[in-house]
Formats: sequence, C-alpha cells, structure tokens
Amino acid sequence: MAKGTEIIEYKNRVIKDILHNEDESLSREIVTAIDSDFLGSEDDLIYRNIFPYLRIPETQNDVRCYITMSVDMPRVSTKNYFFKDMLITINVICHEEMMRMPARYSATRADYVASLINKIFNGSKNYGNVPLEYVSDYESVILDKFMCRSIRFCCNELNSTRC
Repeated sequence: MAKGTEIIEYKNRVIKDILHNEDESLSREIVTAIDSDFLGSEDDLIYRNIFPYLRIPETQNDVRCYITMSVDMPRVSTKNYFFKDMLITINVICHEEMMRMPARYSATRADYVASLINKIFNGSKNYGNVPLEYVSDYESVILDKFMCRSIRFCCNELNSTRC
C-alpha cells in the first residue's frame, strides 16, 4: 500500500466488500435491509445510505438506514514497530421507525445488518497482514430517533514509514 493512503484504501475496500462481496447474497441482503425500495445500482447507495465517513442523519424525520464508517491508525504496534494497528469501525444507523424487521428475522434492523456485515469482515484476509479480528460490538442512540450498532475490527498493516 502506498505510504499515507491506507485509510483511503481501507474505506474504499470496506464499501466494495459490503456492496460487491464474493458472496453476492450477503450484499443483496444488506442492500435490501437498508433500503428495500431502492431500484438503482448498488453503487448509487454510496453517499445516499452508505458513507465513507461518520455521519449523523440531518433530520429526525429522515426515516432511513445508514452505514457509516471510520478507519483509524491508533498506534504503531507495540509488538513490532514495522507494523501499525488499523481499526475499522462500521456503524449501522437506523431510524426507530425502521428498526422492526419481519418476524422471520427475529432481530432489529440494525442488529440484522450488523450481523451480515460481521459475516463479511470477521476473519477477512483482505486487510492487513493477518485476518481481521472482531474486537467490539455495541449499541447506542443517536439523537432521539436513531439507533446505532457499531462494530469494530482490527488488524495490523505494514508501517511503510519504517521500512
């Protein structure tokens, strides 16, 4: 990876893996779960429902489901300075009116979409030097009407500034 571009490349890869996964049925399920009425190309969801940055919905009345993300490099590895730790956070943000899924899913929309995303990323070898490690999963409320499920994965990446 080119020096200094890892965060950009990771975000682009996260979006690609969500929308165009090798297991196409996972990608279709995610697209349907975040916007069942959407008829365009999956790529048209970028900057509509899927954002390569942290985003809070603009209004309380915006009844949608979003996927937002951040990629951080919190530190150079303490085990080996030739590597840096990379942290990928993916947020599934749903308006409370969209949280209820049909009974066959037995889950809220945010939990369901997060579980599909976890299937894609947990243990993925597409990032860093080791498989992605699933490190946290927590629920929160954004504003009054949006629920959020945040999942985090980490790996290490070659510290090109040291090599």
